Amino acid sequence: MKPPFDQQGNILKTVFCAFIFMLTLPIAAQTNFYVFGGASLYGEDADALTGDGIGWRVGLGAYVRDEIGVEVIYDQAVAISPIPSLIHVEETEIEDNAKANTYLSVLGTYTYPFNERISVAGKAGFSRYTIEVDFMAEEHEHRDDEEEDESEHFLLQEDGVELAVSGSLILTMSDKTAVDFSISRIFGDYGTNTFSFNFLYSF
Repeated sequence: MKPPFDQQGNILKTVFCAFIFMLTLPIAAQTNFYVFGGASLYGEDADALTGDGIGWRVGLGAYVRDEIGVEVIYDQAVAISPIPSLIHVEETEIEDNAKANTYLSVLGTYTYPFNERISVAGKAGFSRYTIEVDFMAEEHEHRDDEEEDESEHFLLQEDGVELAVSGSLILTMSDKTAVDFSISRIFGDYGTNTFSFNFLYSF
């Protein structure tokens, strides 16, 4: 287990590194930038420490050539709830301080257009994950007119960088707008799979 860390500071450092990375790419004279955002579907996963529900995604992308580009993506998953594999959920009192996992990714992209409206994209790169889960369970028992308290504590704080890949189906709506259906995979000990639906706007 790593010592407690400054989550916000780590995010800002990673954003800065990602921005410098984009600036140092061999960008062509005409670069097309776009922004995107949407919802992501997560399933409950005791290994990845994600909950079941809808998270969200925002990002910035750029085409440095016709088919080749780069994206910086920020994902927030769903906070995991106390489940039996982590802590005894039958305890009488549970203090839940779990935070939603976050993932900041830098991915290179390759887009193949089938026609003016439909294209597919493959993406690969690295993702920095941040995890903070804290559960405290307490049980009060009365035995022989005496009250006994038992407690259980599950605490995990982790961050790291892992390989990430993604595949997208992109439907162009107009010269500046599109919708994107993506399946993403982050590898590693806390890896997760997500399906996301995003709106894109090009500058």
